[in-house]
Amino acid sequence: MQKGLEKWAVIAAALVTIVGFPLLLVSLWFAYHLDVVISQQLGEIKRIAQSENSIALNTMLFNDYSNAGIIRSIQNDKPVLIGNGGSYSSVDLDKYLGAFNTVALVYRDGFLSDDHLCASFAFYVKEAHQNSEVKKYMTEYPDYFGGFRDLLTVIKNSNSSFCRSYRELP
Repeated sequence: MQKGLEKWAVIAAALVTIVGFPLLLVSLWFAYHLDVVISQQLGEIKRIAQSENSIALNTMLFNDYSNAGIIRSIQNDKPVLIGNGGSYSSVDLDKYLGAFNTVALVYRDGFLSDDHLCASFAFYVKEAHQNSEVKKYMTEYPDYFGGFRDLLTVIKNSNSSFCRSYRELP
């Protein structure tokens, strides 16, 4: 009886090996392909989120009346702040520059691509950075607007073709 049980145990072990090993390989192959599909889907979800964030950040920055006016003043080389003959308070300028802090945070967390950052915001970062009144204001408040300063570095070092003309920022 003992020998019969041993014989059946050897046969069972052989069957498990013969059937189990190929099943293990097949399950590993399916798991790998499932991982590839999930990675592709996550990449697509990230691209969608980056596009949605770009739209939301554009809306936040450019659909604000005072921000639009500050942009216009900077582009026309007109004074920005009331104390310098402009139309905007320091709170308005804080809000404008602070919006770039939000852009920098979203970018840092990977929810905004280089292309979106450069296509939508690099021009305005460059313009503000080159404006003497804005530069002076930022110098007066060195502990603030770190996100704006971070964006300057990102734009200078970006490989995006949209940032190409902004890489030579002083």
